[in-house]
Amino acid sequence: MLEHLIHLFKYNNWATERTANSIITLDEIFPGGVRLLSHIISAQQIWLNRITGIESNINFWDNFIIEESISKSAELTNQWINLFEGKETSFLEKRIHYKNSDGKKFESSIKDITTQVLNHSTYHRAQIALLVRQANGTPAVTDYIVYQRELQK
Repeated sequence: MLEHLIHLFKYNNWATERTANSIITLDEIFPGGVRLLSHIISAQQIWLNRITGIESNINFWDNFIIEESISKSAELTNQWINLFEGKETSFLEKRIHYKNSDGKKFESSIKDITTQVLNHSTYHRAQIALLVRQANGTPAVTDYIVYQRELQK
């Protein structure tokens, strides 16, 4: 399971980079797409900080320039992978106590948090794809199976 999650985080980074590049190719930068891309990155950092117990003042809606989002995505991918490497599968069942952005207390397993992070990214990349299309651009192809095919080349 841990190896699969490492693989999924690598895919997630690949898809996020492709999504960022689809925004870059637009004739005009579409602020909504840039904002959602930044949100994906900020959310990944916040959830990782919750797991590792790092206090930060990161906001879910921090704004980054596109190139910054690309580099932060790669950095975060490495941090997530480092979190999983050398751990037993039971690590995923560890319960994390945290406060959400409204200050409410919650407890979730690392497995559930990881699932949230990956699905959240996919959800917002789909929104960005729609915005890119509305701006007369070509949305990135971010299908998992395409990623797998590229790995097999």
